[in-house]
Amino acid sequence: MSHWEKKIDINKVFVLQTPRPITYFGVGAIAKIDSILAEMALKGIKNILVVTDSIAYKASGAWNSVEPALNKNVKWKHYDKVRPNPTYTNCEDAAAMGLDFKADAILAIGGGSAMDTAKTAAVLIKHPGKKAVEFYEKGEPITGAVPLILINTSHGTGSECGYGAVAQSDGEDKPAIFSPHIFSTYTIEDPALTATMPTTQTISTSMDAVNHALEAATTITTTPYCIELSKEAIRLVITYLPTAIVEPSNLTARYWLMYASAIAGISFYQGMLHITHVMEHAMSAINTKVTHGDGLGILMPAIVQEIYPAVPEVIADLFSPAIPGLKGEPSETDFVVEKLRAWCHSVGQSTSMAGYYSEADIPALVKLTMASSLSKVLLPLAPIKVNEAVVERIFKNSL
Repeated sequence: MSHWEKKIDINKVFVLQTPRPITYFGVGAIAKIDSILAEMALKGIKNILVVTDSIAYKASGAWNSVEPALNKNVKWKHYDKVRPNPTYTNCEDAAAMGLDFKADAILAIGGGSAMDTAKTAAVLIKHPGKKAVEFYEKGEPITGAVPLILINTSHGTGSECGYGAVAQSDGEDKPAIFSPHIFSTYTIEDPALTATMPTTQTISTSMDAVNHALEAATTITTTPYCIELSKEAIRLVITYLPTAIVEPSNLTARYWLMYASAIAGISFYQGMLHITHVMEHAMSAINTKVTHGDGLGILMPAIVQEIYPAVPEVIADLFSPAIPGLKGEPSETDFVVEKLRAWCHSVGQSTSMAGYYSEADIPALVKLTMASSLSKVLLPLAPIKVNEAVVERIFKNSL
């Protein structure tokens, strides 16, 4: 029995399985797009808004299958201006194109940014006249969304498995929305679509998956299901990321990294997240050059420094493939942080934000972290009490 199992409250009742999209997973899954569009057309969904960035939908190879299927089954328009860390304006522009076209559904191809843009646009199309800020910052209820088809081309987001989306106004808050209406109707997870990802993206998306797992397993709302999913997700990343870095076209490595991302995503949509994501959202809101996964990887060792004494049994189990022999005791904290930094460096992940920020920037980062809408939701879920001093210390220890 793992040490953390002894601390589980067996009287706590939780939802073991939430509703999820129909997900086609495996090499070659992209071929399912033709039957998906044919089935949707039979149900009267014949106008599809396609949402992508300007590169990944073609570079991944997805477009080779998607374009013929679109031409065969439906009418479609293409919004291809998704940017990393999408803004409200991006989402509203996509929605405006969809409304003008009378789109019945949205098909997104890409990673988290494309999916977040598509999910937000899907909500806006169902609420004509509303602005993104009303849902993200003013509590406007989400009463519907047009159906979504999500084709994942990364192995980090987890968004394809869940009911959340993130957007921002540049340099300001980076809040989230959550609603069962933005679960996708269909998701395609084809590892072959990730084989052309640049090395930096391969690393950063994998760090995203690791942090989804770490946070979901250590919230005060976690469950045995979340912990087991998280443990397996981290094991798979530790095992297969080095291979994907040196052999980008190795589909076995890509398969297991995509699977790790998916189950980490399922875990975090059940157990939720805490400190790392709130702090990283401040980093990438202020400096859009910070990619989400890179920011998470940078912060992770300093986060573990703070939370390991509170949940040592869980974290020891999660990282046992990279740091064997841990006993799950608070006294191991410094050793674990040192070994975790070493593992990050071994796969090319920086643990310093000095490339983006200096110590002079820390007050602004702390202020935005504590003032963000996400902080009110996620920081109370952390396994420790989080205040400005804790956040400041984490940023300083990440320089």
